[in-house]
Amino acid sequence: MLELLKDLLLVSLGGGIGVMLMCLLIAGKQADREMERMKGGEEE
Repeated sequence: MLELLKDLLLVSLGGGIGVMLMCLLIAGKQADREMERMKGGEEE
């Protein structure tokens, strides 16, 4: 029973880390897009 709980905890921890990384990547991509847009606006 303890082994099952430990496995469940590890799986949920891994899933949480995966979701967090995905959110960071998406936020980074949006920030890059925003920076490019701001650069383009300054040059004109």
